[in-house]
Amino acid sequence: HYFIQSNLRMKLLQQFSPRSVLITGANRGLGLEFVKYFVNLNKVFHESNQTNQTKVIACSRNMSSDLEHLLEDVHHIDLDVTNQTQVKEAALTVSKIVKNDGLNLLINNAAVMRHGKGIAGCSVDEMRESLEINLIGTHSMTHSFHPLLKHAAESHSDLPISFARAGICNLSAELGSIKGTNKNYLYTAYKVSKAGLNMVTKCTAVDLIKDNIICISVHPGWAKTALGGPSAPLSTHDSVCDMMEIMNSCTKKHNGQFLRKGMNSILY
Repeated sequence: HYFIQSNLRMKLLQQFSPRSVLITGANRGLGLEFVKYFVNLNKVFHESNQTNQTKVIACSRNMSSDLEHLLEDVHHIDLDVTNQTQVKEAALTVSKIVKNDGLNLLINNAAVMRHGKGIAGCSVDEMRESLEINLIGTHSMTHSFHPLLKHAAESHSDLPISFARAGICNLSAELGSIKGTNKNYLYTAYKVSKAGLNMVTKCTAVDLIKDNIICISVHPGWAKTALGGPSAPLSTHDSVCDMMEIMNSCTKKHNGQFLRKGMNSILY
């Protein structure tokens, strides 16, 4: 199957099967790969006569042929994360899909990356666009879907604080580490937006832990996507599997952390 590379990996992944997941930016790249992951996970459980089935909700501004081929197995919502009206309407639509279970997992993946060089080469419009999508869009999603995540946490009170109960995974990037910003002057707007996203993650984690919701930032690695380019060493498949293993391994002590493959923490 799609992601089964060893008995250990299958055992790990079977431990974490959310009843519902919402993915932004789901029409391509890592977002699309997350959709494929959960669709195939559902097929594995079905073939094994297990009842674990994840309601997969794919959100994107545009449709792609790859996502269109998966529509029999997912719920699709047209969504621009910078459009507050659309975000609120999406929350209402999702509430009807998940019903009394709430939303278990929110994956904030939608992002833009421009290639402006340094402060002088980064236009105000480029900075504004990056902040609107990468930072404010993520906060908008978390803000609007918080009630559904809280409901999921309450509905699964028998579980410890973890992504199996209710969680938010914000896709950040190592480029967003202030500590690691020394010589590379490229991608200024992207780096600023991801540094801000990491602060949003930390604030969200501190605030929502009272509702038994966990929140982390993850570095997906340098993957072959429209953002990462064809020279990237990591496939989208491997990147998503790495991030799923991170979520599978997270406990309350990881709340608010910035993590990469192997549960290694990145300095903010």
